[in-house]
Amino acid sequence: MRSAMGEQRSCRLCHGHDLSEALLLDRMPLSHHLRCHASEPDPRFSLRFEICKGCGLFQIVDPVPAALIYGEADTYTTGFQKPRHLDDLITTALACADPGRALDVGCNDGALMEALKRHGYGFVAGVEPNAAAAALAVKAGHMVYRDFLSPALAERIVAEHGVFDALYLRHVAEHIGELASFFAALRRLLGEGGLLVIELPEVEAGFARGNPAILWEEHVSYFTEPLAAYLLALYGFRILERRRYAFGGGSIAFVARKEALADTPPPPPRPAAAIRLARRFVTGVGRYRRALRTTLKAARAAGYKVAIYGAAPRSAAVVGACKIGTALDLVIDDRSDIQGRLLPGTERPIRSLAEAATEVGGPLLCLLGVGAENEFKVRARMAAHLQAPPLCISLFPPRDTLASVAAATAVIAGGVGTRGG
Repeated sequence: MRSAMGEQRSCRLCHGHDLSEALLLDRMPLSHHLRCHASEPDPRFSLRFEICKGCGLFQIVDPVPAALIYGEADTYTTGFQKPRHLDDLITTALACADPGRALDVGCNDGALMEALKRHGYGFVAGVEPNAAAAALAVKAGHMVYRDFLSPALAERIVAEHGVFDALYLRHVAEHIGELASFFAALRRLLGEGGLLVIELPEVEAGFARGNPAILWEEHVSYFTEPLAAYLLALYGFRILERRRYAFGGGSIAFVARKEALADTPPPPPRPAAAIRLARRFVTGVGRYRRALRTTLKAARAAGYKVAIYGAAPRSAAVVGACKIGTALDLVIDDRSDIQGRLLPGTERPIRSLAEAATEVGGPLLCLLGVGAENEFKVRARMAAHLQAPPLCISLFPPRDTLASVAAATAVIAGGVGTRGG
């Protein structure tokens, strides 16, 4: 396959040239581009996903330029998530090696660096390309290099601070377009026998359910567990421990030790299973889109208002992939720093729950764009603020969205507008 410019395309992971087009999401908004006013541009991009027949990696071969995604966004912060598994992740690494000097690559606003210091790491620094997030980390007292990680930046960091005993990468590798140079930088930063602690989205559940919440412009590679293990082996890291977490739709983490690069690269895993899963996913996305759009249309016809609770990137991904922006009456989020902004792909400002409650005045269908582990809290919060519990649809894996949509459809068809879903 060749690109529009004529050059031969290659897989980001195994560098094979046999790629197959799988899915096109047209006119997708940038998920972190929360506009202040409706008059501001709402940039759109086409995302073309392809499958490598050599290793099975599902990927965006021609991604949106990184500078457009990360550079100037002022809402690109993650500390509010307060992931409850960080202590377990760090403790798993400490079971393999004592705390020493750590570098957090993609440190965002410094939440993980704070946890690393709390667990005994004596020197902690970070790398973060987003200026707003990096400024928050610096304000909290952390040392941060405000740039994308590259071999040149790695040399500079080593010259100033020496090599590190541990590198932490939480939800970073899936964003990287040039894996070879990125991992070369990691290896330069890490001392001999040092630990790489890497956490990635767990994509298998989303793939199996055809859930487009796992697709967004920042994630250019979608690593199944075997492909994540191959990635580490390819760049000279031996896996010591593995962990799975339910947080944020599911993640898989590895603690791996740096070893000498092999003279001969390891072969990729057999691609058949990954290819079957990816193709099942593509079919499932269409099914998901049709089911959700049909149910929202029926709800509005039956007198329901439609809200989405949660304005994080995965919500924007679902709204964009399913083209449901015009079907939303309300966008709700608890984060005060983004309230008043517009959810990408819509003209709807983000409101607090208390503010949104004044606009409901009847039956409400609420799309739960929150981590599945937090749905029960959100439903309880809405029940406390609204005159009647809303009918709810789960949007994110590992919840079964199609089953949730079917249950809501049955309630709507039965003419019951005040039952929770």
